[in-house]
Amino acid sequence: MDMHKFLRWFVIVGLGGLLAQASFAAGIAMITDASGRIEAEQDGAVLGVLAELEGGAKLRLGAGAVATVLYLSSGEEYRLKGAGRFQIGDKSPTALQGAKPERHKLPVDAIPPVRVRPASVQQATIVMRSLGPGTTVKLLEPVSVRILDERPAFRWAAVTGAEAYRVQVIDSAGQPVAEFEQKGESAQLPEGTRLKPGEAYSWSVEARLASGRKLSRTADFAVLDADARARLARLQPAAGAKFSDRVAYALMLERYEAFDLARAEWRRLLAERPNEPLLKERVGE
Repeated sequence: MDMHKFLRWFVIVGLGGLLAQASFAAGIAMITDASGRIEAEQDGAVLGVLAELEGGAKLRLGAGAVATVLYLSSGEEYRLKGAGRFQIGDKSPTALQGAKPERHKLPVDAIPPVRVRPASVQQATIVMRSLGPGTTVKLLEPVSVRILDERPAFRWAAVTGAEAYRVQVIDSAGQPVAEFEQKGESAQLPEGTRLKPGEAYSWSVEARLASGRKLSRTADFAVLDADARARLARLQPAAGAKFSDRVAYALMLERYEAFDLARAEWRRLLAERPNEPLLKERVGE
């Protein structure tokens, strides 16, 4: 099998393996903002941002507490205010005690269900392959993710003794899209070169050492299609947006497997709420 056919097979099969991971159970709603004491009535567990809520769950909010609950299948969110008790219904929450929940609609119909756990992208599902016997090039991004940018930047870790790096981008048909040399550890596609929305690609970096030895590594990624890009654009928060809107946007990025972009959003959110344990988990801390 020649190299182009080999790469074509791996772009399709390798990235497909990432995106076809089994779904896992998730609640019908999620807390996207929280302040004050919020507890699960069943066991008294304290709930915060990113807590998933099953249908029928009951919440107890202390005096002055506020929770924003997002229904993933409808894009509707509800603001619950304490003191009060609330039950998570299939389509909306009900006040068992206290003020009626306030409804707000996001500019999308739904947050699609999770298909892969974000943490797994950093572990078992990353697709990086060797193109040679010495594989010491560490590719940083994009790796097994979807991206928004049609002219993306590529980053990799420095290789000791490398004089230059050769970067190659190949499409799913095994055809070269771009090839160029770079001195540093990052590069962007050349001016005038654009990737196609909805397409899968492979990129490789070959480090050329002073000894003449060459080290290389390849990874896969895909560009978000037009529908996903439009939905994300509608949901993208404006400057000064509510915390809950920004959480919803990060969730949508995650559900479209734009993990690098989602992780950047989670980091910004965590910087504002450093004591939220599930935000720390999303960031990987």
